Amino acid sequence: MYLLVCLVCTSFVLFCHTLASSEAKPYNVLLLMTDEHTARVTGCYGDALVQTPTFDGLAEQGVYFTANYCQNPVCVPSRVSMVGGRMPSQLGCFGNSDQPEYKNVTTLADAFINAGYRTVWLGKEHWGTPRFQKVANFEYSKDEETMKKGRTPQESRVNPLPKETSAEHQITNHALSFLETEGDKPFFLGVSFMKPHFPFTIQKEYYDLYKNKVSLPAVNDDLIASLPEISKKEREKYDLADASSEELLRATALYYGMVTYVDEEFGRIIRKLDELGLRENTIILYTSDHGEMLGEHGIWYKNSFHEGSARVPLIWSFPERFPTGRVIDAPAMNMDIFPTLVELCDLPVVDGLEGSSLVPVMTGQDDGKNRIALSENYRGGSAGRMIRTNRWKYFFYTNGEEYLYDLIADPSEEHNLVAVPEHRRLVRQLRNQASDGWVQEPPEKS
Repeated sequence: MYLLVCLVCTSFVLFCHTLASSEAKPYNVLLLMTDEHTARVTGCYGDALVQTPTFDGLAEQGVYFTANYCQNPVCVPSRVSMVGGRMPSQLGCFGNSDQPEYKNVTTLADAFINAGYRTVWLGKEHWGTPRFQKVANFEYSKDEETMKKGRTPQESRVNPLPKETSAEHQITNHALSFLETEGDKPFFLGVSFMKPHFPFTIQKEYYDLYKNKVSLPAVNDDLIASLPEISKKEREKYDLADASSEELLRATALYYGMVTYVDEEFGRIIRKLDELGLRENTIILYTSDHGEMLGEHGIWYKNSFHEGSARVPLIWSFPERFPTGRVIDAPAMNMDIFPTLVELCDLPVVDGLEGSSLVPVMTGQDDGKNRIALSENYRGGSAGRMIRTNRWKYFFYTNGEEYLYDLIADPSEEHNLVAVPEHRRLVRQLRNQASDGWVQEPPEKS
């Protein structure tokens, strides 16, 4: 009897110790990021052609947002906003030439470092110095064949160098090494690729997956005529009107190939997490800093409030807390990533964050109907601001141009409803809401 009691007590003590250890272990974070990935060129977002098994697998094992937006559809302001937790203009960042110092601002890196995490970022940064920790011997060489290419679709071509020479492959190797050597401690690991950002080039094996299979978006004269003036000037600047269908199809196939390639490299990291037994305790999320128009509305690149440029993927995978295979249509922002991670990892509240945690929406406690997404842009002598609600997208420029789209009835944004009389009140309401707190930088400073 005495022996039985001792065994029971010992088992109970061990159980409590194991439970306490498990509860006390902080969650890890793996933030995967690309540059210029439009949400629509992803399998889970509805593209039946593109091969993205890693992204699709994360979506199947987690939650993804169909209406997630960057806070400025250009690299530096978007990235600054994500790590600073505020609209880019609030952080003094209006374009790629601005490099904020984050004075008196707790950054995403600060929040995790202060909580005792090993907090590092591998790969493309392009956001000033938000104070991520350094990794010893972290170096990677840019793919020279990629870097010397021009930016236009007309200049796209196959990259003859082995894929192992790419920056993405080298960055992934560093990420694998980090997980092997430092994965036993609580970590925040950011892994960031330049692809599928232009120039449009990738190895032949990836191009051949999509050669003669991709198609171009339908574009007509009315769509081009309705573009903002700055987008019309961009069409002229890059001779897009004179680009041949062959050139545009080649660039599109190469872009698809780049998406598949980055998906493959991220897959190596996910498999390493599984191999090391770290997956269950690691919050995984994927996003991009902005999208790529890829010929929609007759334009390419970024800097547009249209869906191809401003809307970006946002996938969360963490079965410990979230349902699996859930699709959320409520508006979300990359600026929401910071407060979401703070809540998930039980970090001290960070003052001044302008986004809001997505945890209530992902867990079903909030239907998200009252959520909005904001974006802004400063270029060509005119500043612009965008707001997205569940149904509507409205954006305007300081030169007087305005756009209103019903994204439920018109997801391709073909019909600008801003002049429809019955929408006048809605337009005023959305403009006031979008303008609230906006820092409207003079054009000469943008």
